[in-house]
Amino acid sequence: MWALIGLGSALLGAALAVWRLKARTASFYEHEVYGMTRVSHLRFAQISSAFAVLFALCVFIPKLPAVAVLAAYAVLLILYAATFVRGAAGEDE
Repeated sequence: MWALIGLGSALLGAALAVWRLKARTASFYEHEVYGMTRVSHLRFAQISSAFAVLFALCVFIPKLPAVAVLAAYAVLLILYAATFVRGAAGEDE
């Protein structure tokens, strides 16, 4: 179950990164505050794809620690998503 949740999360994370990679403009916080570039989004898409493969392996090899892998990916996903949340909140600093 945890491996499937992780697989879905990693695929959604990769899709988000590809979507932001193809965006024409970056938000203020994304670009100016956090320094996110097209390369940053590409790297996160690649990392998410690697985690998706790892989660798929966890599905077929039950001895792999899916919960530990999910915890590591969750931290990365939260840090990546934080670049968008602050701008979406409408802070004007």
